[in-house]
Amino acid sequence: MKLILFAGIAVTLAACNQKLSPETTEHKPVTDIIGENLRGNIQQVETNTYLVDSASGQKGKLESTSIEKYDDNGFTNYYSNYTPKDSATIVSTYDHNANGYMMGMNTTKNGKPASSMKITVDSAGKYQLATSYDSTGKEDVFYDDIASNDYGQVLSAKGHHPDSTLKMTFTNNYDSIYYVGGESKDSVGKVTYSSTIKLDDKKNAMQMDEKSVAKDSTTNTTTMFAYDKWDDKGNWTQQTTSVNGKPKKIIERTITYKP
Repeated sequence: MKLILFAGIAVTLAACNQKLSPETTEHKPVTDIIGENLRGNIQQVETNTYLVDSASGQKGKLESTSIEKYDDNGFTNYYSNYTPKDSATIVSTYDHNANGYMMGMNTTKNGKPASSMKITVDSAGKYQLATSYDSTGKEDVFYDDIASNDYGQVLSAKGHHPDSTLKMTFTNNYDSIYYVGGESKDSVGKVTYSSTIKLDDKKNAMQMDEKSVAKDSTTNTTTMFAYDKWDDKGNWTQQTTSVNGKPKKIIERTITYKP
């Protein structure tokens, strides 16, 4: 599942693609499979990310392994990520209501609670509030003033500390239902991160330009995505990423389809 990260908090509501049903004014969620630009009746996607060996230019050490599983309706209900460098496994499970709206998530690290989130949606399918909790169950941030586009995707929101003081704000940009970048600002309105993503004619990411602003420095990064292999359903199975002109990662996907 595509997660938009701000200040270390997974704003999962920003990744829930929705569309307006012609029979009603209520928004209906588009499945995560469609939102992630995948084709077919998919059961799970396993992704292995390898670093590119600087000497040979070939596939090097495994950086991470992730597994994303989908329920019978095409919504993500499980996501895990394992990093061999620190032997850490992070697992997130997602709860949806009967209409497919995401209502919450729980995350563990090596089997121990790490964080959780609860989300409220009104009767028209508009997100009202997303509250994040730390590993002890204590509230650490909540998001309100949530604006959505015609597809129900989150365009902007404000993040607050538990005492209601402003922590940050963010905006997201879309090409139809596909995420093409965004921006986050700190409590005084200073931009701390921004990104712009260019899509190819298949709506896969082709180029991502990022700017990260620290206290005394600004870092600009351009990542290019090349697609090396595809399966018979039209989903890519191998991708090479280059950062500022240098090959950095080779990503392999194994897609399991339902019978």
